[in-house]
Amino acid sequence: MIYQFSVGRLECVVVSDGQPGPPFEPSLGDFYTPESGVPADVLRDACRGRSTLTCGYNCLFVGTPDGTAVVDTGLGASFLGYGEYIEPLVGKLGDGMTSVGLSRSNLAAVVFTHLHQDHSRGAIWSGELTFPDATAFAHSAEVAFWSGSVDLPSARPHLEVARETIRLFGEKLRPFEYGAEILPGVQAIAAPGHTPGHAAILLQSQGERLLCVGDTFYDPLQLTNPTWATPWDLDAPASVASRRHLLERAADEQILVHAYHLPFPGLGHVQRDGSTFTWHPLHDR
Repeated sequence: MIYQFSVGRLECVVVSDGQPGPPFEPSLGDFYTPESGVPADVLRDACRGRSTLTCGYNCLFVGTPDGTAVVDTGLGASFLGYGEYIEPLVGKLGDGMTSVGLSRSNLAAVVFTHLHQDHSRGAIWSGELTFPDATAFAHSAEVAFWSGSVDLPSARPHLEVARETIRLFGEKLRPFEYGAEILPGVQAIAAPGHTPGHAAILLQSQGERLLCVGDTFYDPLQLTNPTWATPWDLDAPASVASRRHLLERAADEQILVHAYHLPFPGLGHVQRDGSTFTWHPLHDR
């Protein structure tokens, strides 16, 4: 699954690492739980009969003056972390790259919104760097967090992959700060909370913009209910504040949004609806 478009002079392509469909779509009740602040009756009323969400892995390639970069890399091949059913449904990034003429050896940069395994394992799944000549970028707080002592239960499933990503890239991993221009036309935007160094990525060229929001939201339900957190938000109040800020900016400035986990290609616009928001896909699949 590929989708090609441009942001000014930045040539872009969304390549899916996989998008599990029925009967393998995850339950909404796994994402929005009483423990994360969403009572079961509130979720039931909001869902209006829907019980699952579509969890895509939409990796974004961007052609910059300094070479081609990818924002997040999917789960990669041979992944069994969510159960055996998931293994044949993900790890499609390499095939998608080949179909649009992208070479792993020619990739210049890997930009991580954060280091959860579904965003970083695609870069290291084989035990070696998938993109051997690429420089990697992640927020300094993200690198520091996963390099230290991690005791939070929701973080533990991601710890091994995050640390292996840091180890394998080594000196080729360049920590950044919010506001930094990572590559020409590619800027890091503050979005902490989901993880300590979670970042959004803003592309800008010739007056056109695209905001990659990473895991700011998993489903349109988090636009109509922006205070909802998930079990994977390590700092729920901060994640809610980041989500509201990014949604307000995307709506008020009419910025095209790239949402990593929404149905392929994860592109759309955000509109205000009173104190909440609505999601408008760029087009139907």
